[in-house]
Amino acid sequence: MVADTPFHPVIAAVMYSPNLGDGAIAACIDHAIRQQLPGVKPGWLDLAGRTEFPRQPSKGRQAAITLMASLPSPVDQLIGEQIIRHQARSRLEPLLARTLPSTSALMLGGGQLLSDVHMNFPVKLAALGTGAAQWDIPVVIHGVGVTETWHPRATALFLKLLGNRKLVSVCVRDRASHENLLRHAGDEFAPRGRLDLRIAPDPALLAPDAFDLQISDAATGRIGLGITHPSALQAHGEGAAPSGHNAISNVAALASNLTANGFRPVLFTNGAFEDEAFLARLVASKTFAAFKSGVEVAPRASSPAGLARLIAGFDGVIAHRLHANILSFALGGVPVGLAWDAKMRGFFDLIDEAGLLQTSACPDPAQAVASLQDGLKRRAEMRQRARELSVAARAGVLESLDRVC
Repeated sequence: MVADTPFHPVIAAVMYSPNLGDGAIAACIDHAIRQQLPGVKPGWLDLAGRTEFPRQPSKGRQAAITLMASLPSPVDQLIGEQIIRHQARSRLEPLLARTLPSTSALMLGGGQLLSDVHMNFPVKLAALGTGAAQWDIPVVIHGVGVTETWHPRATALFLKLLGNRKLVSVCVRDRASHENLLRHAGDEFAPRGRLDLRIAPDPALLAPDAFDLQISDAATGRIGLGITHPSALQAHGEGAAPSGHNAISNVAALASNLTANGFRPVLFTNGAFEDEAFLARLVASKTFAAFKSGVEVAPRASSPAGLARLIAGFDGVIAHRLHANILSFALGGVPVGLAWDAKMRGFFDLIDEAGLLQTSACPDPAQAVASLQDGLKRRAEMRQRARELSVAARAGVLESLDRVC
């Protein structure tokens, strides 16, 4: 980089997703870069072509998600690729044309980006790689998750990205992702390969600093119950997703168990509009009516900072969404994860708390609450682990940044 040339890095991910956990990752990467390079203001490039956080759901989105999740895998992949290519042409490519000419470097990540669900990321990341090569922009991939399986068409597109001459480094967020990527694309990372492959903890572990939140030692008794639409578990999960009725019954049972053990349950979402719709359905259900008086319902957070503040007010969470768990852990709470996807196992293995991960998307309520209580007894040691991983997460971002400075 020429000394007189302003350095303008751009973070590329899905940071303007209504699922605010993705924005929290980007905000934490952004914060680490600004601290390291005062005066540098990273740009944000959303892979869906968004330029701000949406205030209302896209028309037909939930119906489309439900339909795609119900299709046989080959059909889903074929139709998904055509839909995403149309979206990329109409939204992403115009954004790339506006953004890339003034970009010095691209940091792609984090999140579960090396995943082929509905062919969403294979198509978009291939377009991003093509743009980077066209404008001669160095690229690092940082803090991403990698799924265990890729369909052949997705594999071809991901390998095209990994073989891109402008990609200089790849950093994944856990050991499972590391192993998956070596299995998918080992030649690129072999001793004589072109790329280095590293592991660093998820950038969202930097949340206390990034959002200027103090971690309190005082117990509130409030436990966040994260609500996720069953269709999301069906689309992205490994096993059978619970029906809407079963999911509502399970939340009601969790709330009942928490209340019986002296906790105050708080229903919340990470912001995804389909999750909010399911939360409204849950609260209005007859199944849940008996527990309403002892349960809070949190308003939807409108920003990643708002989501972090909400979760910081809980002593812990019980949730499917990965970044509800990561933010809780980073902010001094006890995360109890509901297993539905390998990325959940990767995180709980990373924090040495595999026992807090329940083995089912619809867990035994008494066991989940018992796990929470056990974690609360070890809260001080968990906070020390969170501080250690935060230091490692920051070092990981800065090492990736160094590759393109």
